[in-house]
Order: sequence, then C-alpha cells, then structure tokens
Amino acid sequence: MTKIISFANQKGGVGKSTLCIQMAFYLMERGHRVLVIDMDGQGNTSSRLARREGEDEAEYYGTKTSELFAPKLKNIKVMHCPYGMDLIHTPKNDPDLFEMEAIPLDQAINPRRNVFPLFPNYDYVLLDCPPSLGRKLVAALAMSTHVACPVQLSGFAVDGVEGLLNTIISVKNTLNPSIEILGIIINNMNSRSMTHLKALKQLQAEIPDLIFKHGIASRAPLDNATNLGIPVWKIRSGAASEAAREVKAVLNEILLRAN
Repeated sequence: MTKIISFANQKGGVGKSTLCIQMAFYLMERGHRVLVIDMDGQGNTSSRLARREGEDEAEYYGTKTSELFAPKLKNIKVMHCPYGMDLIHTPKNDPDLFEMEAIPLDQAINPRRNVFPLFPNYDYVLLDCPPSLGRKLVAALAMSTHVACPVQLSGFAVDGVEGLLNTIISVKNTLNPSIEILGIIINNMNSRSMTHLKALKQLQAEIPDLIFKHGIASRAPLDNATNLGIPVWKIRSGAASEAAREVKAVLNEILLRAN
C-alpha cells in the first residue's frame, strides 16, 4: 500500500524541504518508486530535485502543483527528475499556488481527487508542505497517510507544535480519518543551548510518544547538500559523515514508524 508522507510545520526554516529532499534520495537508492509533490509556493524542493548536477537552474515540464486544485484535472504529467524520482513541481515563488489560499475550503480536497489515480504507481509519495496553516496544508494533509513534523527548539517551539497538532487532528476528524501522526523530529539541535534543552524537556514531558528517538544537530554539510540538490552522504568530509549518520537515522525512524 502506498505511503503518502507529508513533511509539515506551520513555521518556515525548520527542515521540511531538507528532510523531504533527503528522503526522496534515500528511498530512490533503496529501489523504491517515489513521487514528490511540492506544495510550497516557494518551490525550493522542486528547484533542487529538478536541477541536474552541476547546473545552476532547474528546467521544469509537466503539471504544476497549482493545477491540482482544479475541480477535474485529467492527464496529469509528472516530471522525471535526474536522480530518478518523479515530481509534480512548483516554480520558484509561484503566484498561482500562493493564490490557492483564497479558494473555498471544500476545494482543498481537489488535489486528493486528482492525484489519487497516480498513487498505485508508487511505493512512496512525499509532500513538502507550506510554512503556514491554510488551504495548501489542508490539501496535503487530506491526501496523506502519514505526517512527519520537523521542529526547531526556539522559544516558541511548543506553541507551534500545539497549533500544528490541532490542525492535523481537525483534518483527521473532518477530511481524512486515516492520517497518522508519525511524530516530532528535532532538527538543528544545539545540545549546548539551555533554551533548546529546556524546550526539548517540555516537549518530552507533554508529548513523549511523539518525539523521535533520533534528531539532527546543526550541520553545515546538510545545508550544503540540500542546496546542491544531492544526498548529504555524497559529500566527502568528516563533518558530512556525521551529518549523514544523523539524517539516515531520522529517515529510518520515519520509515519504521510509517510501516
């Protein structure tokens, strides 16, 4: 059965796109059939996955994510990325996708209706969600079987997690009763920061079953790999090997929880 995993948080800069991109690489290397749907109007995931290694700009073709919100969309054409995964793309800062926040709520389930026939062609469908609560996030959650929630341990981390979990529960109760919360992934952790340690302790006290066992520290090689559009384990350096170990541990835990 196809696993449809959303990477979601209503805040930006927490690692949604990074984890989605690295997961796509990881699953492809393990021989899975993968489709990525870029639900974020910034288009960062699309720009990395669609770009050929050594090139500065990505070239797109096929169906855009914004088109999925049409009432009836036929003949969806996915883009075949250089690394092997398929992609329904979003161009950089796509105004058409940003405008989807103004549609009626009942139209947010149109993407699920339109792409559902594609799902049997894939083992995994990965959705990079927008950094806000709104129609695009609802659309992603409405079609997902699972949702993973990366967070950074800022002073408002706990408040943000509460809002996100409430949104997921609302979608589960109204639009998608089968969705499961995989858990909270701590990203960009600074073990020397008292603020981070205090926020982590609070999260572990309030939602202990949802906190991932594995997390990711602040790792420059991971940012570099994602910007280059390559797996972090392809970067050859001592610091990169530690980043790759942490990332793979998190990705494995996502798959373990989803399966």
